Amino acid sequence: MNILKKALLFAACFCCCQQLVLAQANMPANDASTAALVELCKNQNDQDAQNFCFGFGEGVFQAYLVSRPSNAKPSICFPQQGGSREAILQEFLKWNRANPQYNSEKAAKTLVRFFAQSYPCKQ
Repeated sequence: MNILKKALLFAACFCCCQQLVLAQANMPANDASTAALVELCKNQNDQDAQNFCFGFGEGVFQAYLVSRPSNAKPSICFPQQGGSREAILQEFLKWNRANPQYNSEKAAKTLVRFFAQSYPCKQ
């Protein structure tokens, strides 16, 4: 992994950790499941929870980008004029209601699955 990829991964992890500190009172202890993330993210009135969700999603996407081999075709392609992060979060929550079978899986794995299904690359 080159130095730029490592720096981006570090920055993404740092942002997620910062958001985790802000929202840790709301997040169930030691629960990184999709169900726990959804429970946290569905409360639109809790700004700390919303910030955590946005940061977590961005961190997962950035980790996907830096861990993908440079010669591999991408499987996730957000549109150039993509929706707002609030709209994408609402799409994820809707997708989760239709796919509850992933609730016991790690939230990061489920987010990558959601991104790939909802924002596939047109090749």
